[in-house]
Amino acid sequence: MEYTKLMTIQQLQYFVTVVKHNNITKAAKALFVSQPAISLAIKELEKEFNTNLFVRYNNQLVLTDEGHHLYKLATGLLNEYDNVIDNMNGYIKKSSILKIGVPPMLGSFLLPSLIQKYTAAKPNVEIQLIELGSAANQRALLDREITCSFTVKYNDNIDSNLDYIKVANTALFFAINKNNPLAKHSEISIKDIKNTPLILMKEDSLQSHLIQEEFKKNKIEPNIKIRTNQLYTIKELIIGNNLGAFLFTQVFQYDSDELVLIPLKDPLEFDIILAWEKHSQLNDATKDFINFVKNNKFTTN
Repeated sequence: MEYTKLMTIQQLQYFVTVVKHNNITKAAKALFVSQPAISLAIKELEKEFNTNLFVRYNNQLVLTDEGHHLYKLATGLLNEYDNVIDNMNGYIKKSSILKIGVPPMLGSFLLPSLIQKYTAAKPNVEIQLIELGSAANQRALLDREITCSFTVKYNDNIDSNLDYIKVANTALFFAINKNNPLAKHSEISIKDIKNTPLILMKEDSLQSHLIQEEFKKNKIEPNIKIRTNQLYTIKELIIGNNLGAFLFTQVFQYDSDELVLIPLKDPLEFDIILAWEKHSQLNDATKDFINFVKNNKFTTN
């Protein structure tokens, strides 16, 4: 269907406001426009539909039947128009939200300086950090619950539907307090710690999976006492007890006076990566963050 003239949202807004105030002067004040502008808008609507929308009765504006009908249609259309604006603004805001998944152990040393530098460069981006273990991070990316994720790559343990860039290297060390008899070791094996009570991360972490695999290869049942992702709790438990934990070398690097980090005889080394789902429609904030990480070097030492 072709139209030579189309009513505008503004004309309908003027018309509805006049109806609500039953007065052109009051409508003009409410809309911060001139009276002639409102009068012209109503005349243009009447011309377009070839009908009268108002009649004057005792110096008051009274809606005609046609005016009543247009008022009902216009209020519904204007409400939908407002919904479109709200929805679009919400979508744009969503495009500026960065949902980053991060394993707790990585986040403790990787994120502080990186996020500080990024937020200084991009102050309008809202960042939501979601703490998940490495395996759970990959699932969340594939389910598109997060937009990108810092995680670790060990051998080829990355889903083929994910893209990633390498950020840094890390390795698991064995952490104990300085008074533990094992603290004298320059390196340590799984057999050396077969009787040591252990703290492991929760089961959705790659750390937990790999350590248990190492014990299994050595035909040793690990003495797991506690599972937690809370690094502060792990630190306090190690310092106050003879418990041991497997931590990335960068964790607790400033606590060497109370903690001892011993390299493993059979090293477990990893690439720290930033990953995203390769087939998803990344929002602007995620694309920008990926480029930011690509173009900047971040120290984890």
